[in-house]
Amino acid sequence: MVTTAEAIDYKGKRVEFPLEYAAENEVPDEELHEHLAKPSTERTKRLKARCRWKHASAGEFVEKGVRAGIERMRLLTEAHKASEGKPEVMRRALGLANILNKCTIVLQDDEFIIGYHAEDPNMFPLYPELAYMAVADYLITDYAPQPVEEAREIMEYWVPYSMQSKCEHYFDPEDLQRMYQVSTMEAPGFATGYNSIVPPYETVLEDGLLKRIELAEANIKMAKEKMAEVPWDATKALKWLDKIDNWEAMIVVDKAVIAWARRHARLCKIVAENFETNPKRVEELLEIADISQRVPAEPCKGLKDAFQAKWYTYLLCHAIDRYASGMAHKEDTLLWPYYQNSVIDKSFQPMTHADVVEMVEMERLKVSEHGAGKSRAYREIFPGSNDLFIISLGGTLSDGSDACNDMTDAILEATRNIRTTEPSLMFRYSKKGRTKTKELVFGCIRDGLGYPSIKHDEIGVQQMKEYSKFSTEGKGATDEEAHNWVNVLCMSPGIHGRRKTQKTRSEGGGSIFPAKIMEVTLNDGYDWSYADMQLGPHTGHAEDFNTFEELWEAFKVQYQYAASLVIRCKDTLRYYEGKFLQMPFVSSIDDGCMELGRDACELSEQPNGWHNPITTIVAANSLVAIKKLIYDEKKYTMKQLMDALKANWDGFEEMRKDFKNAPKWGNDDEYADATIKDFYEDIIGGEMRKITNYSGGPVLPVGQAVGLYMEIGSRTGPTPDGRYGGEAADDGGISPYMGTDTKGPTAVLRSVSRVQKNQKANLLNQRLSLPIMRSQHGFNVWHAYMDTWHDLNIDHVQFNVVSTAEMKAAQKEPEKHQDLIVRVAGFSARFVDIPTYGQNTIIARNEQEFGAEDYEFIDADL
Repeated sequence: MVTTAEAIDYKGKRVEFPLEYAAENEVPDEELHEHLAKPSTERTKRLKARCRWKHASAGEFVEKGVRAGIERMRLLTEAHKASEGKPEVMRRALGLANILNKCTIVLQDDEFIIGYHAEDPNMFPLYPELAYMAVADYLITDYAPQPVEEAREIMEYWVPYSMQSKCEHYFDPEDLQRMYQVSTMEAPGFATGYNSIVPPYETVLEDGLLKRIELAEANIKMAKEKMAEVPWDATKALKWLDKIDNWEAMIVVDKAVIAWARRHARLCKIVAENFETNPKRVEELLEIADISQRVPAEPCKGLKDAFQAKWYTYLLCHAIDRYASGMAHKEDTLLWPYYQNSVIDKSFQPMTHADVVEMVEMERLKVSEHGAGKSRAYREIFPGSNDLFIISLGGTLSDGSDACNDMTDAILEATRNIRTTEPSLMFRYSKKGRTKTKELVFGCIRDGLGYPSIKHDEIGVQQMKEYSKFSTEGKGATDEEAHNWVNVLCMSPGIHGRRKTQKTRSEGGGSIFPAKIMEVTLNDGYDWSYADMQLGPHTGHAEDFNTFEELWEAFKVQYQYAASLVIRCKDTLRYYEGKFLQMPFVSSIDDGCMELGRDACELSEQPNGWHNPITTIVAANSLVAIKKLIYDEKKYTMKQLMDALKANWDGFEEMRKDFKNAPKWGNDDEYADATIKDFYEDIIGGEMRKITNYSGGPVLPVGQAVGLYMEIGSRTGPTPDGRYGGEAADDGGISPYMGTDTKGPTAVLRSVSRVQKNQKANLLNQRLSLPIMRSQHGFNVWHAYMDTWHDLNIDHVQFNVVSTAEMKAAQKEPEKHQDLIVRVAGFSARFVDIPTYGQNTIIARNEQEFGAEDYEFIDADL
């Protein structure tokens, strides 16, 4: 049976914790989550059963038959060769148009939301125009596009035109070699091709692409009239040339997108009239055909329109025009007007709330089937994941009122029903949010999905206001627009809406690894344990540091070198994206780009610079241990520590125990927290803030570990926190190291709340007691905990609510635990798809039990 929590004495009474669902008294701990998947209709049961999952584990796809397609590469190359001599933005437009006009259209049984981005639903596209290295990797695997000889020719054709070739030229080969080690810093984006975007969905749904074409045509007419004015003034008139090119490119792609959608409509009609024998499906196919004939050409009228137009836009922005991770949008706010039309008013495409839940379940399965042609490195660092598809919900509207609505609830209900890892959800937590919706948020968390992750609504709004001050265009987010924020990927807030959204990951993203930087800081910038090379500047050997302050300053130098280098790579990529990797479709649906005649990659109205420190707590705990045992207590010398580290603690067990038992983060320990607060604020955030990026704003840390805490841990030698070389590092941006947070859940909150300055976002993993969360008091405990978290002004928190017994049972018999989902870092994954190394890191996280003092601190109503 599911374990129940022990009774406690609280506020003068004895409190019991019976399970909320009595039937679980008959369910063993080891199989709880296999009983929780409940698709709401027979259709979504069938769709889930046949879903072609694209998850990867240790860099390999977990399902056979998944591989890269060649069609996109072929059609893009064909267009590029034929468009030589034309403006680069027009070459990009003609490339996308050629793909859309000639690509295979995919229609699958049972689906209502239609469209795919490769020639077969088992396939995914590749992007030789981004990074030839990423394509070359696929050519030597079982996932190679066929025929592989043609794919190799295409890759070689693109080498001189690729972003990788254009950008590498501007960097010292030694710096690039250091980056390619992926140990102190991530490889540059121009070598991985990794990207993310926040598409302006609103204009597609509200205007339709025919209206966008009209706007571009009117702008071209106006520009030509301006150029014809006499007397001629070249200082003004010549500026219209690039704008006209951009507007003309927008028209080309928007017409191609409309034709592509209508190709889907024709296919549905052909199948309905000539092949389908089920009368109900015939009627449905004709309805789908009608929808795709109208959208995204015309404005959406009902909810079915909106789901389909949004999906077409997603495929274009995230897969067909260019690869991009994420699914950044505020889905409940975006779809609410169409929910009102279809469910409440029933004025167009009348539906029930239950119908909407089914639509969301179908959309989740479309996302789960989506295939991303990521490099092997990125497949390795998202263990058990397909890609980082993350939708934002909740929060407040521009007038400050609660943004939760019945569409929010439908999304949460569907998410809990269907139990897929994708798309993940983020919930903007405000005390204004209605309890009904928060109960649904809690239901997903209690059921072990690991999401929604929770972000502090007001902190996100204030960050948007702060960043708006640095707009080089003078068009940063207004106070009203600052409420329109979503997570652009796992953690970082950014604007959503008709303009000012993040169009490319080179605005923010990439990683830096303080644990490894700590290691090389102790060794004069040299990596002795992994790469056997100089990874940073010469800053002295640890044995020669006479004070803790000298070590602190040496770390600063190493950290600033790595941070500046990786952000220089991003900004160089951004420069070339605006010249050779333009996105005329995205430009056409962005009001700023349309108004100004500028490309989406080149224009930045709202700065949003961020970078991603991962393994920060290993470095921070190491500093605390060094300060205490070497410089304050003088129990050991630095030479003794270095000898122990070089021996991986072999023969130094008593010494390792002392360093391991030194004060650790997450225990409300004044000694540890004082140093670590300064580390986050003065170095991790303070040094990064000195950097100014492409958009003119400062760069701030967004600690989101994904699976890199495992990857980098394996490349990091032994560290002064008592960790052995090769062991995993810490699993979040500000999470305690697994197993070291021993003082309870509210002690963690008190430690984390001390870091307030120079941070953009920091991931906080918490593993909460399953018996308490599934008890009749579960929601009240969680709600009080969240209100306390909110009052402490903490940016983020996310939860695992899964028993150790079930995870260990899944390790033994994975085939029986396909629906067991856990939170890894910025994403959730099916537990059985995570390598054993990673599974063990999740099992090792402390399952936080609430004691009477914790309930007192959060003032829980029990």
